[in-house]
Amino acid sequence: MASLYKNCPKCSAHSAGQDACPACGLIFAKYLKTKFALPAPARRAESEEEGEISFVARAKALVLHVPEEVEPMVFYGRAALLGAAALYGVKLALMDIPDWEMSASLMHLVLLPFHEFGHILFLPFGEFMTLLGGSIFQVLLPLILGGFFLVRNRDPFAAALMLWWGAAGILDTAPYIYDAWVPQHVLLTGRTGDTGAHDFIDTLGDLGLLHKAQPIGRGVHAFGIIVMVIALAWGAWLLWQQYRRK
Repeated sequence: MASLYKNCPKCSAHSAGQDACPACGLIFAKYLKTKFALPAPARRAESEEEGEISFVARAKALVLHVPEEVEPMVFYGRAALLGAAALYGVKLALMDIPDWEMSASLMHLVLLPFHEFGHILFLPFGEFMTLLGGSIFQVLLPLILGGFFLVRNRDPFAAALMLWWGAAGILDTAPYIYDAWVPQHVLLTGRTGDTGAHDFIDTLGDLGLLHKAQPIGRGVHAFGIIVMVIALAWGAWLLWQQYRRK
């Protein structure tokens, strides 16, 4: 180390063959370490980047986790369940939006209690969020359950089915939004939106978007289909990996 310096880099005193400057006492090893160390912001950035990579790796491990051993009965049961979800999902996706065919479906009956509870749950957040709370909660609840299955049970297949349920909740909301521009469907109040309460007449009106209710409704419907396809593809990939290990 001493041979790097003939003269001290601090005071210029002759220091050839020395580990430290005989004049000012500068220790050359410590000086080099300090001089070439990464600045604090660079070290922080490097640490944050490593943290991000680690988080992505952990998330990927959770989302794509496949158990080492899969019972045949469990596998075939899951395959049948995913197939039923795919067939029913196609049926829901093809239901007419203006006629709100989905309001007569079994899925709508399942979602309705959660929708109404959502209004109560969001009461503390004001009128606007109370009105939106029903539609938010019927989508949010299965996503919360999916997160529980994913993190606590390490069961991404169950999480994929919960995502499918959330997508069905989005599809169920689309006709309700569409109806806000020209209300024609009888709601739980026994009246149509133009003579009674209608979540999206009020919320879209507050946002100045009521005149765009129909294209927004169709856009929400398309988004629901995309989410449902992602959920089914996720579940199918997991089953394929389980099949290879079966």
